[in-house]
Parts: sequence; structure tokens; C-alpha cells
Amino acid sequence: MPETQALARPHSPWELFITYSAIALQSFGGALSVTERTLVKKKRWLSAPDFVGLFGICQVLPGPTGIAMCVLMGDRFFGLRGACAALAGFLLPAAVLVLCLASIFLQFQHLSWVQGALHGMGAGAAALIIHTAARMARTLRGQRVGMLVALLSFTAVALLRLPIATVVLSLGVASVAYAWWRLKP
Repeated sequence: MPETQALARPHSPWELFITYSAIALQSFGGALSVTERTLVKKKRWLSAPDFVGLFGICQVLPGPTGIAMCVLMGDRFFGLRGACAALAGFLLPAAVLVLCLASIFLQFQHLSWVQGALHGMGAGAAALIIHTAARMARTLRGQRVGMLVALLSFTAVALLRLPIATVVLSLGVASVAYAWWRLKP
């Protein structure tokens, strides 16, 4: 998205609720891909660099990243009311659906086609995560330090199998310190 294009904003907390309900109901296996597509491409509430920055903040906060994203997005536009609306939209409809599906699954879990469908959904979710990571990496193009941190993080977790907490505490703290040093007047 060109930087000169103005960003939109939600009209009400209700719009946040509806948007996050739609995100949650489309997000089996992870909400990152759908959240990025919805907030950046469809709604234009965030630019791609803003999304990557907000996602980075949500990654280091305690708890699930999707929950932190809801709270921060809602707060950004409508304060506490927005945070509550986005969080409720993200959790309530999906929770009801999952409870219904779980009760149905208990009745049919022994069938081979049900187990095959679950394996297929897992593969699809993995593909969505890889696709979203590639799109987010394009946002970092030209930012050497950002790409370096991304590659070091991938290497540490995926190849060296270091605990995520170790990587976040070391590379995350080093990244924040570097950004603070660069932005310091």
C-alpha cells in the first residue's frame, strides 16, 4: 500500500466486534493470516509496516498473540470500549462454534475420514502461516536490521531449537535496545 494513501478507521466498537468475529470464524489453525489480510488489505486500518510493528509488540506480550492484537487494535481506536468489543468479537462467536463442533467431534472421532479431515486442516493452517510469514518478510525488505533479526530468530528456533522464551529475551531485548539507541535524539 502506498504511504500516501490514507488509512481508514472503524466507525464504532460494533464494527470492531463484527470484524474480529469474522476474523475468528475464518481462522482455524491461526488468525495471523486472516488478521493481516483483513486489517491491512481489506479494511486498511493499518499499513503493512504498522501491522508488522504491532505484531512484534504482541509477540513479546504475555498470552496469545491474537488476543493482544485485539486488545491493542481496539484500544487504538476506541480505548477500553474498543478493546472489549474487539476481544469479545474474537472470542465469543468462535467459542460457541468450537464448543458445538467439539460435541459433534466426540460422536464421530473414530471415523477415518474425520481424522483425515483434521490432518488436512493442519496442513492448510501450516501453509497459511508460511504464506503470511513470506508476505510480512516483504514488508521488511530494505530494512537490514529487521531482516537480520528475523533470520536470527528463525535460525535460533527452527534450526537450533532454542526455547522461544530465550530467543525473545535475547533478540527481543537487543532489538528494543537497538531501536531505542537509533531513535534517541
